[in-house]
Amino acid sequence: MPVSASVVAPTGPAQRTPAATQLKYGESAFLPANAFRPNGQLAMFTVTGIEPGVSGELPESVTHGGVPFYVHVTVTQLGTRQLDVPSTVGLAGSADGRTATLTETPPDGFDKCVAATAPKELGRGNSFATCFVAVADPDTDVSRVVYWAQTTTDPEFDYKAAPVVWSDGSAVPAASPSAPAPTS
Repeated sequence: MPVSASVVAPTGPAQRTPAATQLKYGESAFLPANAFRPNGQLAMFTVTGIEPGVSGELPESVTHGGVPFYVHVTVTQLGTRQLDVPSTVGLAGSADGRTATLTETPPDGFDKCVAATAPKELGRGNSFATCFVAVADPDTDVSRVVYWAQTTTDPEFDYKAAPVVWSDGSAVPAASPSAPAPTS
C-alpha cells in the first residue's frame, strides 16, 4: 500500500467536495484546509489507504485498550497564499463509513505510521504525506476513512450527517444483530 500519492492540483479553483461523496483509496477530495475555519481555504486530501496494526505494537497511552489502524493521507495545498496550514483534523477511520474511530498521533520514531507536520510555507500544488492512528475496539475492522467535521449548516456540506468516505470499494460489513441501529 502506498503511503503517499502522486497527485496534481487542479489548475483552476477547486469546488468543495459535497457531503456523502464515496471515493476509492487514491482518489482526492477538496475539503477545508482547517476544519475550524470551514469557509477558509480548501486543501486536497488523498487517502492512500488504511492498514491494520497489531495489538501491543503501540503504547497503551495511544491505543487505550483498542487496536490500531494506520491511515495514510497525502495533503496538497490549493491556496495561492497560505492562510491555513492544511490539517487532517476532521478525518478518522471508520468501520461503517459513518461512525468515526478515536484518532491519535503516532509516537515519534514509529516507522509504520509517521505523522508529518505540514510545512509552515507550503506553496500551491505542493503536498506532504502524513499518517494518523485510528483506534478501534478489538474485533472491529476499520476499512474506511471518513471526513466528518461539522463545518457548516448547509446540508450539501454537512459532513457530520453525511461524511465523505474513502474505501477500497467493498461493501460495508453488515452490523451485528446486537448492535443498535445508527441514528442521524
